[in-house]
Amino acid sequence: MLLSRGTTILKSICESNGRKQTAINLQQIRTCFSYRKAPVHETKWVVLSEIWAGMAWWWIFWNAWHDYEHITGHFPEIRPIEWSDEELGIPPD
Repeated sequence: MLLSRGTTILKSICESNGRKQTAINLQQIRTCFSYRKAPVHETKWVVLSEIWAGMAWWWIFWNAWHDYEHITGHFPEIRPIEWSDEELGIPPD
């Protein structure tokens, strides 16, 4: 029952999204004074910077996945089964 209601709701949402009004004029015209303009970047430098950024993020995520001890720390595994009664605060029998 929930699945059938979910499909009808999704269909109605998709239909309502298709009927939305879209903006016709998206360009802005600015006639104000600008002191400086940004230089036009060469395509090769844009591509090179994207490649370097991709490699940097790959290196960060790769090391975060495989060497996660840098983030979590080098702590021994906690094994309560190996603790003695004295360490747990249990009085002797």
